[in-house]
Amino acid sequence: MIPEQFEDIRSYTDEEIPSAMEYFTNDETSLSMAKLVLPGKSDDEVKDLLRSIKTTDEFQHIMMTRFVKLIVSTTMKSVDTQGFNLIDRKKAYLFTGNHRDITLDAFFLQMYMLENGFETCHIAFGDNLILNNTIDVFSKSNKMFKVLRSQNVRELAQNSQHLSDYIRYLIRENKTVWIAQRNGRTKDGNDKTDHGLINMFSMSGDRTDFVSNLAELNITPIATSYEYEPCAMMKARESYLKERDGVYVKKPMEDMDSIVSGIKKKKGRMNIAICPTITYDDLRQFEGADKHEIVPAVASMIDKRIYENYRLYPNNYIANDWLSGSSTFKKHYTQEEEDVFKAYCDKIFSKLYEELGSEAEKRFTEILLGIYAIPVENKLHC
Repeated sequence: MIPEQFEDIRSYTDEEIPSAMEYFTNDETSLSMAKLVLPGKSDDEVKDLLRSIKTTDEFQHIMMTRFVKLIVSTTMKSVDTQGFNLIDRKKAYLFTGNHRDITLDAFFLQMYMLENGFETCHIAFGDNLILNNTIDVFSKSNKMFKVLRSQNVRELAQNSQHLSDYIRYLIRENKTVWIAQRNGRTKDGNDKTDHGLINMFSMSGDRTDFVSNLAELNITPIATSYEYEPCAMMKARESYLKERDGVYVKKPMEDMDSIVSGIKKKKGRMNIAICPTITYDDLRQFEGADKHEIVPAVASMIDKRIYENYRLYPNNYIANDWLSGSSTFKKHYTQEEEDVFKAYCDKIFSKLYEELGSEAEKRFTEILLGIYAIPVENKLHC
């Protein structure tokens, strides 16, 4: 039984899944989505299948694997994975991943955990993305738990403690967790771990022994890379407008547009790498050190492992050469690959320049190319 204190953020238990499935059978949006992954089945057949699902694991196996495989078959060339040999099926891990797509990073990882014989992970999911009851029921059925957004410093401290307690509770219950290395997706291609995240991890557990506190969580970086960045145009546009105007206010349902766009857009190849876990032996060098020294050191350790395991594609090298005005990485791509990437960029440029005007051309180009180019620099200097 999950402690009552986590009622406001937790995902569903197996006992709650039948009610969730019954909700889906009476919700038109849910039925439409289910029929996408169950082609050729009638409404009654889809409803019967949903009603047959009794546990979260069955929901993962029956619905989510079909959903992710549909995305792979319709929008991707291939998906590669590494590092499953580095983790133990009998242990729980705190996966701390770079964050490129709102939902797909974790959804893909869940599916490949299943394919490699692991129990799927629980996913941290911002409550700002719970836009309606259907999303709420779906997320809880998919082992997703809420990260409560904060309005002030007091709420931030309370919500951070609450989240930290729940994550450690899951780890101690031998449940693996995935959480992004920062608040929100990487908009500029620079995967950097938020120091506040490490502080949040440490708020639960033994506060007198910071090293043992973090070691208990089995922090394991995850490096996710896409050949074609999901929502690159939307990310570059947001970054440009925020830089130009000093602030960026999202439109209603803009997050949902990003979720749908990430699912539907062509992504080419993808790579998911489970990096080496940060162990007690890695952390013991910090015994006796001040917390303010340890936090940035652990964040840098996560970053370094992500950079080392990040898969670079021709687009990354092309963008880096274009930004530097050189041919430093020419050996990593062909003329045909460069032409294809140019056509991709030109299509984005034409759409955005029509909206933003010609004055945006130089800076917007730099921002878009930076999404692809910065990972090259990070990998070179890690």
